[in-house]
Formats: sequence, structure tokens, C-alpha cells
Amino acid sequence: MSTLMIAPYWMPGASLGKENPLPDLKGVGDAHEHIEIDHETVTDEEARYMGWGRIHSILPYTIQDGYGRARRRRSFPAAILENEHLKAVFILNLGGRLWSLYDKDKGRELLHRNPVFQPANLALRNAWFSGGVEWNCGIIGHTPFTADDLCAETLSLSDGTPVLRMFQYERVRHLLYRVEAFLPDGAKELYVRVRIDNARQEDTAVYWWSNMAVDEREDVRVLVPAQKAFRYGYGGKLSKVPVPYMTVEADKLRGDAARLARKNGGTLDWDISHTTGLPQAMDFFFDVPKTARPFIAALNKDGYGMCQTSTGELRGRKLFVWGMGRGGRHWQSFLSKPGSAYIELQSGLAHTQLEHLPMAAGASISWLESYGPIQADAAAAQDADWDKAVSAAAKALDTQRPGEALEKYHDQIKRELDGAAGRVVHRGMGFARAEKALLGDAFDLCGLPLAAMRRGKAEIPWLSLAQKGMFPCPAPLEEPVSYQIGPEWESALRKAVASGGSDHWYAHYQLGVMAAHQNEWTEAQKEFELSLSQAENPWAMRCLSLCASQAGNQEAAANWMLEAATMKPIRPLTVEAMELLLNAQRFEDMLSLYAHLSPALQKDGRLMAYHAAALLRLGRLNEAEKVLQGPIVLTDVREGNNLLTDLWFEAAALRQFGKADEAARAWAEEHVPVPEHLDFRMR
Repeated sequence: MSTLMIAPYWMPGASLGKENPLPDLKGVGDAHEHIEIDHETVTDEEARYMGWGRIHSILPYTIQDGYGRARRRRSFPAAILENEHLKAVFILNLGGRLWSLYDKDKGRELLHRNPVFQPANLALRNAWFSGGVEWNCGIIGHTPFTADDLCAETLSLSDGTPVLRMFQYERVRHLLYRVEAFLPDGAKELYVRVRIDNARQEDTAVYWWSNMAVDEREDVRVLVPAQKAFRYGYGGKLSKVPVPYMTVEADKLRGDAARLARKNGGTLDWDISHTTGLPQAMDFFFDVPKTARPFIAALNKDGYGMCQTSTGELRGRKLFVWGMGRGGRHWQSFLSKPGSAYIELQSGLAHTQLEHLPMAAGASISWLESYGPIQADAAAAQDADWDKAVSAAAKALDTQRPGEALEKYHDQIKRELDGAAGRVVHRGMGFARAEKALLGDAFDLCGLPLAAMRRGKAEIPWLSLAQKGMFPCPAPLEEPVSYQIGPEWESALRKAVASGGSDHWYAHYQLGVMAAHQNEWTEAQKEFELSLSQAENPWAMRCLSLCASQAGNQEAAANWMLEAATMKPIRPLTVEAMELLLNAQRFEDMLSLYAHLSPALQKDGRLMAYHAAALLRLGRLNEAEKVLQGPIVLTDVREGNNLLTDLWFEAAALRQFGKADEAARAWAEEHVPVPEHLDFRMR
């Protein structure tokens, strides 16, 4: 019998902490933002949407960087779907993440179930965590709701099968998306129906990837019905290569791999389907032909494992590995605990994650996915002949989950669920309420209930503006909790200011943020100066620092940030102040600011790193090395950012040569080992 239960899920977890009150006007970026495309192997048609639809800011969302690494046993609101064969656990306040999919018949977990919740800086809003299946909607990179609540309600199919519907409003693209999961009686696969709606009568861009983590082991083989893949190796070009065997030249390798390649005639062949042979972090976006049924599977030496398939709308398939390098291994344990390793199998609307696709005004797209175990012929699935191995997986999948049946089931599900109402079981961010209040009929809820969306501290000021034409004003030192962007919100706020009732520091500050987001920095500066003239506040000071940076005046930028951080000595302001002072080479000011921080902030890993940098530049090498060798943990280290190793090699160069020029640093990189706790290199 199929059941759906709402219950707490317990595990050791870090706190997400407070959200960053500073608007993202510097640009969050992502690891795929500036990838060069190899046009010798990638056609113009294939590259058509690569780079299109980029965003320069995660506004109106706030940044989630208040987490730490102290973990305690915590409960997370979960929805549990179960029948006689499978048990699926979804964490509702973590983006609806499918945390576990357990095969009761075999007594095996099909996904990588992270034993802990540990955020790290890998998403557009910063906080991201590994494990399970993540639902990525809207923007290249991880969804804004990776570590946030999805609204949730329960409903039923006509045969009584319980359905979990999770949904949210994505504010950058103006998309409403829903993830509807169900596990019918007797089914050996979990079904997930996804629908995305453009809530406005304006063209937009759409993006979707379902991101599955499975355990990484030597006997696990990844199988996809493709002969080629778009490969990116975190440092080179995106190029199209044959799969599963990838040929690499010796001059692109180091150490044992380079020596082996030279012995092999100058090249080395890697089998990407066996991921433990790959030396560094890599992405492989498989070119699945339209004539093939799309699927991706990870099967062990017995031919058993997890397989995901979908209706034809979801064509893209991807493999991501951290690689066997020291930095990749460190990332694995940093996101979980030692001994925990995973790879990512992904499924998306486009061929690669460099692409947004166009979505017309009022348009809708829907597809059906299924997740579950398959049992293929073991010898065939591990055969060196790629076609034979893929055929074995395809045959096992078709036997258990025929493709034609999935397409028909999708049609049935659309008829039964579209327009059906459910019972609210969990509430999420409620900015769709404010959007509806402001835009009225120009904003289509597409059948989703506002009752599941919060009316909290973050939403209330904007609801007041939309409904009453009044914008509340907090105390100048109170941290801002939310932002809006777009011409409709700017028009409403300017009207409220002109009426006189909302002509205050906070309204002008928000108008400045809106202008800066549009790169109208002259107008933004006027608004921030007006804000500051009405009430001294660190938020406008910080934004005036950004205005100065835009104008090329780094000294003024550093001064504004130092004043803001002194007025309100919180981590976000202090981090930006230390960064600007470092760039301005004001190392004594950095030491002075650090000395006046609270003991808690002095133990913050990023501030410790900037402190070490200042000590290095002032010639205080022993003190800097002591910081780097000590218990420094860069909690929010960014994927691809090598701040800690850069400082280590700078110190080593200074120790060896008394200088840290390019040649000295190159020597250090070649000859000086890096302590493991500092090494997050992707290649």
C-alpha cells in the first residue's frame, strides 16, 4: 500500500545561520560563467544558447552565508512516500531535496544519502550541500531554493495514490515550478512530475537540471545512451569528445599520469564511465540522440544500481566527478565527513549547463521522471564494449519501465493533477503574494495556492507597498531582510516616496539598490547619498563603496567600507572591508580592523585568511605561517577559489627566496607540499 507521511527527519547538521543583509551588487558568478568553447569540436548550432540569458546578480534573493561547521542533531521537516518496494524521503525546507531512495527488496540505498547536513559555498546564494536529488530551476547554477523552503501540499490521484506537490515562485525568471512525487502501489520506481510555468505575459529564460548524487565506488559504472559528450575540465575549453574513452596528451598531465602517458606513446586513455580513474574535477554533458530513450544509470559489478529516465522533454544527461586529486578528495569530506564520496548524475532540459532556453510569455512545460533500481546482466554492463554495456542497461530499463508506458502515464498525470487542489502541509517564501498584489491579473498563479506561501518579515514591507502604497521604515542599524527589483516595483516605490509618507532613508536605499542592479550607478549614488542624508546607516555606506569602486576610486571605496564595518561590525561588512583594504594595500588598517573584532569574528576562517595576507605583505612571515598552519577553516570557500593555497605558496616563496614573484611562486607550487586543510584545488 502506498502511503505519504509528514514527519521530522533527524541527522547531524550545521545551522544555516542568518542571511546576509547586503544586496548582491558585486555579482555572485558560477563555475561555468566564463567557459571558453572549442568551436573546432562544438558546432555553432550546439553553442547557440551557450552563454545566453546570463544574470549578473542573484537579486532579489539574499545571500545565505551565515552557516558554520558546528553540527548537532537536528530535525528537518520531511515528507515520506513509501510502498512495499521503495521508501523516499524529501526534506521540505532544503529545496524539497529527495534525501533518500531506499530499495526495500534489496535492502540498499540507491542514492548518496549524506550522513550530515553541511552547507558550503557552491550555489548562487552561497549555501549548498551534497547528497540526494536536487531540483534546479530558473538560473544556471544551483536553484535559489537549494537551502530554502518549498511550499508543499498533499493530494491524490484518481486511484487513491497519494501525491506530494512541492512548489515555489522563482523571482528572477518569474517562473512557478512544481515537483509532484508519487509512489503507486506495487511500483518499483518513484515517479516525479515537473511542471514549469511562465507566470507573466513576458518572454523569459528557463533552465532545469535534476541533480542526483550516488555513491562513488571503484565498481560503479555510469551508463548513458550517447557516443559523445561535451567535456569541461575546470581550466580548459568546453570540447566535444567521444565516450567513454577520453584521450589526453602527456603535456596536459602531471606526475605518474604524465609518465605513464609518455610510455604509452604520448597519450593516455581514460574510461570516464569508471569515475575513480579520473584525476580531477570534470563535467561531461552527454549528447543523447533524439532517437534514443534518455536515461542515466550507475550500476555496480553485479549489474545493479540506480537508473533515472524521463519523457522526451528532458533530453540532457550529465556526469560530474570531483576527481581523485587531493583537492577533490578534500571537497568530498568537507561536504560530508571522511570516507563519504559521491558522483553526480544529472538530467536537464538543455544539452549542457551553459545554456538557458527561451520560454514564451505564459508558456508551460511538463515532463515525467522516474527513479528506481534496475538489474542488468552484470557481465554485459561492465563489458569494455560501450555499446554492449549501454544496451544491457537499456534492456533492463525497458523490461521494468517501458518508455511508451511512461509517456502515456505522463498524459494521465497531467489530466489528473493540473487544476487539482491539495492540503497545505508546509509553507515557503511568500513573495508570490506580493507579486500578485502588485500585478493583479498580469501575474498568473497557474493553479497554485497563495495559502502555502508565507506572509513573514521579509514579505510584509513589499505587501504593504503593493496593497497600501506605504513602505515601512526600520531603524538605521536594523539589518535589511529583503529586496525587490524590476520596473513595476521601482515605479511603486517612487510613487510611495513622492506621496511623502514613505520619503525616508530606507526607501531611498532600496531605490539605490534597484538602480545599481540596472548598472545605473550615477542614479544609484544619488539615492544612497539621499539615504545617508536622512539617517546615517552602514547599508548606504557600503553601497557608496561599490559606487566608488565602479568609478575606479578604490581608496574612497575602502574608506566607505571601513566606516560601514566600524558602525556595524558584522561579518558581511567586515569581510568586504578587509577585501577592499587588501586590494588598496592598506595592510596596517587591516590589522587594526581585525584587532578590534569580537573574539568570534577573529576566529572566522575568511577573516583569518585576510589577516594572514596582511601579515605576509608586511613581512611578518612567521605570524602569517602560524595562522595558515593553525586551525583555519574557510567555511565559505568557493568552488575554484584557491585563496588558501595561494597564500601558502606566497609564504613558501617568501621563505625560500625572500620574494613572491611569479617564478618564486611557481617553484613553491612545484616543490612545497600543501597541508590538506588548505587544499581545495579543482585541478
